[in-house]
Amino acid sequence: MAAPRTQFYHPATQIEAALKGLERCIRRAEGVALVVGPPGTGKSLLLAKLAEHVRDDFDVALLSGASICTRRALWQSVLAAIGEPFRGIDESELRMAIVERIRGLAATGSGLVILVDEAATLPTRLIEELRLLTNIPTPLPAVHIVLAGSVRLEEMLAAPRMESLAQRVAVRAYLEPLDHAETIAYLRTQMRAAGLSWERLFAPGCDDAVFKATDGVPRLVNQLCDQALVLVAESNRVVTPADIAAAWREIQRLPAPPGVEPLTSPYAAAPAEMPGDEGGIFTDHEFDPAGMEMIEFGADITGSSARPAVREPAPEDPWSGPDVEFVEGRGADPFADLFPDGHQSPLPQPLGRDDFRGHRAVSSRDGQALGRLLATLDGLDAEATAAPAAATRMADAGEMAGGTASHAGDDDDDDDDMVVIEDDLSEASPAQPAVFSVRPTDYRNLFSRLRRGDRR
Repeated sequence: MAAPRTQFYHPATQIEAALKGLERCIRRAEGVALVVGPPGTGKSLLLAKLAEHVRDDFDVALLSGASICTRRALWQSVLAAIGEPFRGIDESELRMAIVERIRGLAATGSGLVILVDEAATLPTRLIEELRLLTNIPTPLPAVHIVLAGSVRLEEMLAAPRMESLAQRVAVRAYLEPLDHAETIAYLRTQMRAAGLSWERLFAPGCDDAVFKATDGVPRLVNQLCDQALVLVAESNRVVTPADIAAAWREIQRLPAPPGVEPLTSPYAAAPAEMPGDEGGIFTDHEFDPAGMEMIEFGADITGSSARPAVREPAPEDPWSGPDVEFVEGRGADPFADLFPDGHQSPLPQPLGRDDFRGHRAVSSRDGQALGRLLATLDGLDAEATAAPAAATRMADAGEMAGGTASHAGDDDDDDDDMVVIEDDLSEASPAQPAVFSVRPTDYRNLFSRLRRGDRR
């Protein structure tokens, strides 16, 4: 369910540390506590679990800031949460009733714990009213406030007018999406809580697909796995990674993220052949709406009617392979040397593969799949076809099929205006790649660590 249920609480590293820190802050009366995290990471669940832990020793008012917009509504919400009358009372008397309750609790060594979910939606004047409750004179601090919200909550407290409250903040707890290992543990915990077994209902690889699709956000994990079970309920079979992708499309109405479901060949049936404009063969293949389309280059475009060979793609590291070379002319007219008489062809003359041989080569890690697909064009003669696009692709690729791209030198006059633009000039060993895959979650985690002073 979308609402938090404490019986399904999973003690992941961050949320468990936050729970202990918040409970210590309340019991030792250290000051105001903050819980900051993106949507779906368990802020509401954390507050509900915290309320369970301290309810035996304190009066607890668990509020939702999104439903409070006036002082009267704030005092009524607090009184309703602790079981006091709140109807038909004016604003000043509502506040006095809360003050009297706080003094009575303090006399018994107890206190009032106010937990505010979605505190970033609470007007700042109401947050200031909560702070003023902590100034009620009692033998020991009897009002304990925990504010939970998004990063915007921290931005609100950074305003000059909120400095008095910001100085009282003693604990800052940060919640972030689960990493891969914690996501796998979380999946098994939820299945056990439901009386089920993950291994019996989900095929191998489903946990990896869930993590790739959700980035470890617990709420999305719950929704995705629940939807996947619904999709296979009538067929009475286990859930596969393809079902995870289908469930993601059903929930988000978006294509499945890369890697969630295995690539399959688009040539499900014998493709129909259509002659190209210049004698080549084009293949009409079926497009699978379940995922991205993959096109295999392999047709003989020299006039042969042989059907292109279809090869299943081998699993490759997407960050390894040859660079793609971007070439840009720096002169005013890059074709002036090719047409000295001033009469230019409608299309530029494509450069041949031999124009790049013998020059310095650069290696890369990013286009191995493209190089593998272009390898079938190795025997293509640029003069055997009048399709400039295919010839130009072959020329630009240079030696990509062998894992390198060429660089224009000073010995070739025709290449004086050629520039090679590289995105990574560092030398990297296979064991220590220089380019890494970065998810948006990684940036959020970095900013959270910087805010709490963690420089690792």
